[in-house]
Amino acid sequence: MPDPNGGYLKLSGKRSRGFTLLELLVVLVIISLMSALVVPRVLGPMSNLDLKTASKKISSSLRYVRSRAASEKTTYAALFDFDKNRLVIIDSATPPLAEGDSHINQREASDKTLIKPPDDEKDGPGVLKTYNLPEGVKLAKGVSREGDFNSGFFRIFFFPGGGSSGGEITVANERGRQYKINVDFITGTVMLSEVMG
Repeated sequence: MPDPNGGYLKLSGKRSRGFTLLELLVVLVIISLMSALVVPRVLGPMSNLDLKTASKKISSSLRYVRSRAASEKTTYAALFDFDKNRLVIIDSATPPLAEGDSHINQREASDKTLIKPPDDEKDGPGVLKTYNLPEGVKLAKGVSREGDFNSGFFRIFFFPGGGSSGGEITVANERGRQYKINVDFITGTVMLSEVMG
């Protein structure tokens, strides 16, 4: 406002420079709505990444044990523990076989081999490798000539000649995505594929 003396008058009103409670509530509501929409979109790809990584680690572990069985001329077993959600790879020569069975063949050895890994989480005698699946990723199903498994222990043997007992393991996450790891019973090759649909 112009001053009668030619200057400008300063208004001496008390104007607050802070936020009102209503403005703060509106901002908080907007932030909570945004986080409700954004967080699931961020966490979804993370759980899918965990699933893919776990499937690749299982596949590479099985390929490793196949090559080790062939190079060392010994039989190894990959034991999938559905209850503890882990993969344990053991040397099947370490567990005691039946008395006087030093000349048994590969298939008989697989039937007489320890079918359960050690209870503790540490690698014990004869345990080559233990892999615990990450949280949110689980062993969903195992399929072999012995039948379908979704609890207990599922085993695949790798023989000195490069072959295996064969089988298929399905790994899934909480969002329903799945990967299948197929082990050929003749060649022992390991194939990883995503389950669509």
